[in-house]
Amino acid sequence: MSIKATVIILLTAIVAMPCPSFAKDKKNKKQSKPSYRISLHIDGATDDTVYMGYYSMKGGTYAIDTAINDGKGNFTYNGDSLLYQGLYFFTNTKGKYVEFCVHKENQSFIFNTKNDDWARHIKVKGSPENEVFYAFQAEQRALKDDLQAASKRLSEEEFKSYRSEQLKKNDSLMTNYIEAHPELMFTKMMKSTIPIEVPLVNGYGDSLSSQERYEYYAEHYFDNIPLDEEFLLRTPENVGFNKKLEDYFNVTLKNTMPNFIIAHVDAMIDKARPAPEMFKYLVHTTAERYLQSNVMVYDEVYVHMIHRYYATGEAFWSSPSTIDENVHRADVWEKILVGKQAPELILKDTLGAFHALSIECKRHQYTLLMFWSPTCGHCKVTIPEMHEMYEKYKKDYDIAAFAILSEPDDATRPKWKKFIHDHNLDWLNLDGGECNVDWKEVYDVVTTPKIFLLDRDRKIIAKKFSPETFEGLITNQLKKVGE
Repeated sequence: MSIKATVIILLTAIVAMPCPSFAKDKKNKKQSKPSYRISLHIDGATDDTVYMGYYSMKGGTYAIDTAINDGKGNFTYNGDSLLYQGLYFFTNTKGKYVEFCVHKENQSFIFNTKNDDWARHIKVKGSPENEVFYAFQAEQRALKDDLQAASKRLSEEEFKSYRSEQLKKNDSLMTNYIEAHPELMFTKMMKSTIPIEVPLVNGYGDSLSSQERYEYYAEHYFDNIPLDEEFLLRTPENVGFNKKLEDYFNVTLKNTMPNFIIAHVDAMIDKARPAPEMFKYLVHTTAERYLQSNVMVYDEVYVHMIHRYYATGEAFWSSPSTIDENVHRADVWEKILVGKQAPELILKDTLGAFHALSIECKRHQYTLLMFWSPTCGHCKVTIPEMHEMYEKYKKDYDIAAFAILSEPDDATRPKWKKFIHDHNLDWLNLDGGECNVDWKEVYDVVTTPKIFLLDRDRKIIAKKFSPETFEGLITNQLKKVGE
């Protein structure tokens, strides 16, 4: 499969993972703390200061060190700790820059270049990996130079054909370096841009169905991406790791069931275990993604992530209090997942009579369980709209309501009763002040309104829905009375 030339040209750097090296002091023979020492000499340098920085996979660049010209074009960078893996660069305030790789080498590099064109003249000592990287860049630059020269001497039609041939050579060059140097960072970066090829037939020669091809794609999505390396976290946006990851969640895993997502994210994270920072990034971002998800069934993925990685002590980056908070939330959510039986509630109505959720559910085919308050701006809009849906479908689908005041205090109760009267909320209205359980804790009522749909056995059919999506749920999934 052909690799886009634009991607090839942009992949002009190598990143290195901090690899501890313990240099011995010749005088006292004691081990010194791992650190980096990088020297840059620029013939004819006119800059007083040159910055050293790295790329972010989400876009942007970050300066981490500066060096002052010693008057002879020498710039020296020292650090008391090792650099992380990633694609780094030297730059000035005028836009000149040259990139270099920090991977699995002793971080003591010496760079030499010329002021007129930093990237074209760059040389390195102490880094065999960067030597290969710069050799690749030189060959690639020769193709580009040749193409530019051809554009001036060839006709438009001739140049179009010539350009096509040069792009093929570019692709071939990239492929050759990937095959010859599979262990280097920049070749792994280039390989990570190559899409997965999905087979049309299986090992027996039988055609694969669209579902089988999709499952193959989901399973092999990261085959060309080195999740066991941390340099991807510090590479340019055009390398595409962040987009690739976002597409995995937003496209490949979109609208799939929780068990499918759980199996695939676990497989993804397992590949990253050799790289602690990558492991941390994938676990944290996956957990946060499903914590914030509005898809009702995806709470199960969040619960799994917390129980699998945080509760077991693998989230080494989190404080004990943060772990406890997440585990507690996951424990609560686990009891109110779609498919679980909703915990029993016994509360008083506006007249002081007790009502049990279990009894109300037994009397009806479906029951809306709602927590809301008249002081909540969102509730003021949502609850009347939900009541409209309730009135529209309650008879045909035998729907009841169990609507609970979520701010049961003396200041709110009069407003609650007035709101009920003004909007003719003729369903079962209950005061949350007295209950058999702490419903805020049991149902994780942090924000309102919070709405559930239950069946006769109190099984949670749906949650996290709006009046509009509730109408779609009714017409597409629920059974009418007598069906």
